[in-house]
Amino acid sequence: MQESAFKPVLQKGSPMKPDARPVATPSEPAFPKLTARKTVTLAPGTVVAVRVGETMTSEQNQSGDSWAGVLAEPVVVDGLVIAERGAEVTGRVTNVKRSGRVKGVGTISITLSRLATADGQRVAISTTSFAGYGRDDTKRDVGKVAIVSGIGAAIGAIAGGGRGAAIGAGAGAGAGTGVVLATRGSPAIISNESLIRFKISTPVTITEVLK
Repeated sequence: MQESAFKPVLQKGSPMKPDARPVATPSEPAFPKLTARKTVTLAPGTVVAVRVGETMTSEQNQSGDSWAGVLAEPVVVDGLVIAERGAEVTGRVTNVKRSGRVKGVGTISITLSRLATADGQRVAISTTSFAGYGRDDTKRDVGKVAIVSGIGAAIGAIAGGGRGAAIGAGAGAGAGTGVVLATRGSPAIISNESLIRFKISTPVTITEVLK
């Protein structure tokens, strides 16, 4: 039998070797890392305790002003910590009334509007409002008028007694009323670091990433 005319030509000292190139292997399928999540609802009536981070007054603030604070207590729902103690919160001034003259005290109302959750979300919330009121100075103002009226009556008595005393009392009363009219009532103040407990007024659903 005749041998084939085609034979591999080998160089001296170079024996034939099998192909050493790496053989491609199919890559393993990449699966996305699963993240545990839980969805909860902040129901109406849920308490959110806050430490106010600034001082607000009925004389300096206006409706629509924003304010900031931190949680004084964690917010927990179904055993899950939705927001940790010390988490940032923000709110709004919703109503302001300056104190009037003679009568009427200052008022200022605030609500909570946003909450930072444990996984870094900033969730919009709606809460009941908290109102601060100025001190009622009605009795003190009446006392001012009485004191000045008494001084006027004494001066009138010294000047002539009788009718003079009546004139002096009238003049004193007018002066006393003027003192009261020139002075505004006490402003409402919500001090820095005040502890306020708001309540959720509209349900809020939150899907939080579990750590």
